[in-house]
Amino acid sequence: MNKTMLILSLILSYGIYSDEPLNRGTTDGAFTTLMLASPDIDKYVDTLKSNTSAFSATGASDAGVCITRSGNEYAGQMMVWSAFPSVEAALVGSLKYDPQQAPESFAQLREPKYGVTWKAAKPWRLDPGYERVQRVNVPTDKLQDFVAAMTDLEKAIIEAGHSDFFNGVFLPIGGGTHEAQTVMVRSATPDASSFGKLFDEYFDGEAAWTDEWLALQAVGGTIISDSFEECEQTYSAN
Repeated sequence: MNKTMLILSLILSYGIYSDEPLNRGTTDGAFTTLMLASPDIDKYVDTLKSNTSAFSATGASDAGVCITRSGNEYAGQMMVWSAFPSVEAALVGSLKYDPQQAPESFAQLREPKYGVTWKAAKPWRLDPGYERVQRVNVPTDKLQDFVAAMTDLEKAIIEAGHSDFFNGVFLPIGGGTHEAQTVMVRSATPDASSFGKLFDEYFDGEAAWTDEWLALQAVGGTIISDSFEECEQTYSAN
């Protein structure tokens, strides 16, 4: 059953002050992410797959990892993500596991940076892949237009033959100075090849979705960071 987010929750999560509710098109559920640095990413991911106790303890429905492949801010950059049925469940779940008190088998394989909870501002399909991730500072009176333009762009790209493409716009809750005053945009394809084809279409002047891309740029906003992540699901409660 769909639940409508109150405008107050969006004000608190994004730090904006607007007279219009920004809850159209949101989905049930929420995500948490733990940003990490790992000296041995492959070994750490294997450890997560073999020991899922942290995910089950927090009540996550699904979980996985995203490894930063370009645009790194530090060596070994990655994150662990967890999906929850609601923001309430995400916040409560985050209190059931302290990454600073992890077993030695985990602690020696990663350095926690910070955690944050996310709420989707538009429908998001849980299908991890090769994802372009941008933090964008959107003018406070343009957020709803930005989300609508991202939705239009997604639709146009899918109709152009890229059926596995999708966009996400996420509002941060409790991300400290790291995520303040920005939204996270995730544009996902199954693999790097699929994403590369989108760029080639655009630069070759063959993109049928050019108008929607230009409309998104016209909304405004400043890109604060830009990276590519390779994501996978490593846990499901079902």
